[in-house]
Amino acid sequence: MSAITIETRRLILRELTLDDVEDLAQIYADPVVMQYYPKPITREEAKYQITRMINGYQRRGWGLWATIHKADNKFIGRCGLIPQIVDGCPEVEIGYMLAQEYWGQGLATEAACATRDYGFKIGCDRLISLIAPGNIASQKVAIKTELCYKKDTIFRGKTVQVYAIARPTNSK
Repeated sequence: MSAITIETRRLILRELTLDDVEDLAQIYADPVVMQYYPKPITREEAKYQITRMINGYQRRGWGLWATIHKADNKFIGRCGLIPQIVDGCPEVEIGYMLAQEYWGQGLATEAACATRDYGFKIGCDRLISLIAPGNIASQKVAIKTELCYKKDTIFRGKTVQVYAIARPTNSK
């Protein structure tokens, strides 16, 4: 069992491990969950992503985390911080993805708010989310997490909307 990074009322966010490959691959295989991604992600790609995350934890101390639903102790997705380069500038993105059966319960917002707070606690001055223009549910999560729409841009060949929040001046 890896260390608990963040605990909320209903969720545990912890470091991903190779034991999570099957659970993550199952979520990535759902075409509805993946509708705003270029294609579903294979099991091997999920394993590669987790390996990269593990390396990121060692290098930076953070990354995307396994999202565990406390009520049933089930792996339901991943949420966390992702280093990105957007329009040539380094950014830190709040990323979130949950299994379809956990949508509409406020869990993504709960995870994203905890991630936002963690990002500010570790010294990020600004956090963003990159969202496909048609992904209304993710836009709502970003807004409920207090991120504001800033602009459209091209990211990895696709138009995305940039939502952002600056660290509050009274926050350390």
